[in-house]
Amino acid sequence: MVWLKKYSITLLVISMLLGIFSFYIIDFIPILYKFYMGREIASSKIEMLNGFGFKLINELRIYLLLLIVTFGFIYFISTLKQYFIVLAVSLLLHFLFIAEIGEFVIFRRFYQMLIMLPLLWIFFDFFKFKKESYETKITHGFLYITLLCLVLPGLYLPPFFTGISGWTVEIDKRDPVIIDGVFLVRDDGKEIRYSRAIVSPINFVTRLNSYMERAHPEKLNTLLTFYEETYKKRYDILEKGSVPSQKILGKFAFPTHNPHGDFNYSAYPPHRIKEIKISKKYYSWEKKFLKEEIIATKEWR
Repeated sequence: MVWLKKYSITLLVISMLLGIFSFYIIDFIPILYKFYMGREIASSKIEMLNGFGFKLINELRIYLLLLIVTFGFIYFISTLKQYFIVLAVSLLLHFLFIAEIGEFVIFRRFYQMLIMLPLLWIFFDFFKFKKESYETKITHGFLYITLLCLVLPGLYLPPFFTGISGWTVEIDKRDPVIIDGVFLVRDDGKEIRYSRAIVSPINFVTRLNSYMERAHPEKLNTLLTFYEETYKKRYDILEKGSVPSQKILGKFAFPTHNPHGDFNYSAYPPHRIKEIKISKKYYSWEKKFLKEEIIATKEWR
């Protein structure tokens, strides 16, 4: 474990130097702002920028202190088992306290990366390519890649990785609301949307529809046949209020990749459906139906 002691000393020294430097960071913020923006800071923004700077410095110091404590312990340990105990305690402390009050994700990621990096060395040392078979080497190779993805730059796993932030859309209420997708038409004229969960694990049904419309319009009928046959095949699950991915675990099943509508298909058995179509329905913001644009339609068999 000599290499682990050297690694700990290196991080301890760097953490202490950064801790000293943190007392002067606030003085560099105006200089960095001018360098990046190409102009002096407006007087109205100085207070806001200083507030941001102090927040950043305080969080940096919290993580530096955590690194010093963690690798101070690691320096004095003598066995691999003790290292894993310190590692587990550090991650637990981070999750319970630090991650909840921190606002700068970059500090969180680098902290986790630094305490997880020794695992790479341990892993590589344990799975050495000696006289192993080709298949074993391939397996180990994928394990290495997986571990690298987890460690660089820091544990891409819940609860330490909260996922992507998502997207926002600007809405102009002068435009109508458009609801597009696949619709099932019953023999009495009533309609229901075709949930994308029915064809899961195919996720982007609307993208598939638009692609076929744009690139292969002659195959839209084939696409509708696929939707029809899938609905018939999976109706026994849909009738009970579940989706196909919930066949075994029910409501405890892992959610589908994309959000989907939960529609009641119990009143839409296959023998009562007369038509399946891809269309766009236009509504006003007062929920008044305006028009429908049918892209493709097919008689139910």
